[in-house]
Amino acid sequence: MKPAIYFASLIILLLGQIAWGQGLSPNAPELGKIEAEFLSQNSPSLKQRVETSLADQPLGERKSIQKAFLLSAILPGAGEYYMGSKARMLLFGGIEVLSWTGYLTYHHKGKVKEVEFRDFANEHWSLSDYLKFVNDEFLIDTRYYGHYTLENYNPEEWDSIQTYLPASFIHDVIDAWKHDKQQYYEMIGKYYDYQFGVGWDDNIQPSDTLYFWKSNEAEDYEDKRDLSNKFLKRAKWGIGAALVNRVLSAFDAALLAKSHNKRADRFSGFSLRATVIDYYGEPTPQIILTKRF
Repeated sequence: MKPAIYFASLIILLLGQIAWGQGLSPNAPELGKIEAEFLSQNSPSLKQRVETSLADQPLGERKSIQKAFLLSAILPGAGEYYMGSKARMLLFGGIEVLSWTGYLTYHHKGKVKEVEFRDFANEHWSLSDYLKFVNDEFLIDTRYYGHYTLENYNPEEWDSIQTYLPASFIHDVIDAWKHDKQQYYEMIGKYYDYQFGVGWDDNIQPSDTLYFWKSNEAEDYEDKRDLSNKFLKRAKWGIGAALVNRVLSAFDAALLAKSHNKRADRFSGFSLRATVIDYYGEPTPQIILTKRF
């Protein structure tokens, strides 16, 4: 019967404390002695257990939502660490490390291959041979003969020059060479069969009017360039993953802070204290809940 009596007494006393803000102890002067006797017989005591659990609860302590958001926006996982979530910190921090590792790895591979395919093109494709072919084959009987060269070229003449070239000759290689090297290196490989094949060392000139050249060097070159582009594209995926991870981490930290503050507001002004009272001759545990208004 005693456990039931203790439990019923505890509920009654707890409700009484909430309503009146004071204990139901008819023998208040004897509290110290009774509590000491009770605690000496109960190890670990109720008081120790309750006060220990309360010490672990940050009741009433608010966190800055803006700070949590900005910390994770700057460094994914930092906002989660600020909120005390080590698991989430490791998750977002780990994704960040993997994203940047992937970017640096593939960016380096892509740039190495870029140097490789450009060196290959400079060795096996000749801009001067291509321009000589265009002038001798298509412009020799026009007033533009000798104009389409690195030294004499006027970009404003391209439309007029193009009217004398085959329909497939649509790319202005001189303009690309001077102003957009990336486009230049793309042209000479991508459009070698219908326009730039004559510039490759091993070109086989066709007999038809479409100038459908064959070149193993051009195909090898395209393979190298494609591999470089593939690596650089994967590097961009790393950047994209890092940005997405940063946004997700920032909002996750902000939501953690918001959820934490809701709990803190719910218990703001409350305090709990455990003690032992003499309840009609029996040492009885008491939990006191108070609320500040």
